[in-house]
Amino acid sequence: MASAVTTKASRVCSATLRSRGINGQVLAPRVRPTRRTAPVQVVRAASRAREEDIEDSAKGFLGNKDQQKTAYGLLAVVWGIVAAAKIFATQQFFQHVFAAAPSAGLLGLQKLAGFSSLAPAVAAYTLAKAAKAGRLDSHTYLRQNLGLAVAGTMTLIYLWKTPATVMEPIYQKLATGLAAFTAIVGGAVYSQTSGHKFNLGKIAEGFGNSVAALLSPENTNAGIYSFLSAGLGLYSLVLLFGSHELAAQWLFIGSGQVSLFLQREIGLSAFVAAIQTYCLKDAADRGSIGKSTFKNLNLSLAVIAAGNAASLWYAASHEAMWTTQNYLRLAFLALQVITFSYNWIESDRDENEDVNKIERAFDDATDGLRDALSKGEREAKKLLNKGEDAADDVKHKGKKYADKAEDKAQDLGDKAQDKWGEAKHEGKKYANKAEDEAEDLGDKAKGQAKDTKRDADRWGDKAGDKSEDLGDKAKNAARNTERKADKWGDKAENKAEELGDKAKGAAKDTEREADRMGNKAEGEAKDVGRDGKGLFGRRR
Repeated sequence: MASAVTTKASRVCSATLRSRGINGQVLAPRVRPTRRTAPVQVVRAASRAREEDIEDSAKGFLGNKDQQKTAYGLLAVVWGIVAAAKIFATQQFFQHVFAAAPSAGLLGLQKLAGFSSLAPAVAAYTLAKAAKAGRLDSHTYLRQNLGLAVAGTMTLIYLWKTPATVMEPIYQKLATGLAAFTAIVGGAVYSQTSGHKFNLGKIAEGFGNSVAALLSPENTNAGIYSFLSAGLGLYSLVLLFGSHELAAQWLFIGSGQVSLFLQREIGLSAFVAAIQTYCLKDAADRGSIGKSTFKNLNLSLAVIAAGNAASLWYAASHEAMWTTQNYLRLAFLALQVITFSYNWIESDRDENEDVNKIERAFDDATDGLRDALSKGEREAKKLLNKGEDAADDVKHKGKKYADKAEDKAQDLGDKAQDKWGEAKHEGKKYANKAEDEAEDLGDKAKGQAKDTKRDADRWGDKAGDKSEDLGDKAKNAARNTERKADKWGDKAENKAEELGDKAKGAAKDTEREADRMGNKAEGEAKDVGRDGKGLFGRRR
């Protein structure tokens, strides 16, 4: 088979080279001797390139192939690093990311999440290769882009609902950024390549057709893929929307928020894997399972299933929880490993795909070489002509600017002399004006000083007269006061003598009244004594 492919490829290469006018020794373009005429192939290639650039720029955000390839490459690398950290540094990753003590069950669950995280990494890698080949409008890649968009959006929702105490803040922000980037890239490219943007009706119709096709496989191999895709889809629905207790029967998890977050994370990865498995079913229906895209998907999904089986075995052995659900899940994983591995090993690589790749590679190489040679020749001639024209322009402009500079210098010199004369004249004029203004100000100051002195003398005389008037008034007031004091003193003295005479008269009257009363009392006392003696004598 290899020799047949080589022979066919050789014939295709030879035919391609002959059709492009290239012999076996020299890859030289067929250029006419005319200076300004480019080869027809080069013109067509350049036209195609311009049309592609215009189309890419018109598509908007992530509409360019290079942008798409770069974005998918970043996604594949980041998701691959996250998966490797979860698988090979399980305990360290868990202790750094989650605020909880790791147990054997949680560590097994973390390994399971690590192998599951390979699904979006594989999807991004597959999409990067498709972007390079310009095949993102195929249903295989449309499904995977839509899956990444949905998975990224659901992850953002679960991160928003997860309590802040479950994850360390820095890692929660990093997880949010990765989920947002995944959703944006998948959604943007899907809207660019689907032909209907994000029409929910078209998406629902496509989902219904996919479910119908899932139930009607074309052959046995496609039937097995249908069974695996349906099983992974149901399993993801249980983990994403089922209760924590129901999911605990299929995963070794406790009742905490950490185990619930890991449950949702594994469910989202299982959702992406279900979409990838459906892509393999579709390829098996069409007999295209040998193409490189599907061989890579088979290999990747086989590795993921084997890793999940090993993680499940590790957790079940350490937790001693070999239940019926665990045995069934191991059997389902074993079927995945066998199916994916068998199709990866046994499916023949598509000869037409190899031949097409070789032909495309030769087309790209010869077109690129012709473009480079023609472009180099045109650019060299342009540069030579530009150099000669530039030299003439420089010489002409140099002389012109030298003449201009000389004239400008003379003009500036004349203007400077004129300005100096004007400045000198203006300076003398302003000096005389300043001198006159100084003399005027001096005369005004002398006049104001004399006026001030006269005013001061006048106000001094007024103040002296006012002081003398006030002094006379004070003396008169003092005299009047003295006279009034003498008058009131005489009145007081006369009043005192009058009151003294009245007091003496009153004293004499009182003395006479007292003598009268005393004589009266004495007479009454004598009368009483006589009455008492008479009464006493009669009784005896």
